[in-house]
Amino acid sequence: MPDDEDRKEFARLFPQFAASLPAATLRRLLDLTTRVDVHPGYNIFRDRMPTDAVHFVLAGDADVFVEHGDRTVPLGQLGPGALFGEISVLSRQVVASSSVQARPRMRTLRLRHQPLEQLLIDEEAGPPLLDLLTQTLASRLAPQPA
Repeated sequence: MPDDEDRKEFARLFPQFAASLPAATLRRLLDLTTRVDVHPGYNIFRDRMPTDAVHFVLAGDADVFVEHGDRTVPLGQLGPGALFGEISVLSRQVVASSSVQARPRMRTLRLRHQPLEQLLIDEEAGPPLLDLLTQTLASRLAPQPA
């Protein structure tokens, strides 16, 4: 469960989302998360491996990549204020679409699929949460400037 510092950092890093929820709903959402401290080099997700959660990044950075044969194809980086794992929720598949590897030490809040799905059908939490997930996915699909 996140502590008070994690809750404040979440509100600072996800301000529009946090502001879109009533205080009690935000508290309930955060109560359903688990704080995860990740060591450098650890793979939080592995491409095509089972996954059961989304992660809200509070601190640290990660490399995102896929493995194609004997090649590693970099897809980008994630830092504080990023969300990952949304594709597995939106596609209703329980496999990761890429690998996410911590570079320095990372801290995330993990929200498992089952409570996340319950929040998605909640009339207060559902619409803002679905917006956040779809906006995250859309930003990944948009062409990046060269």
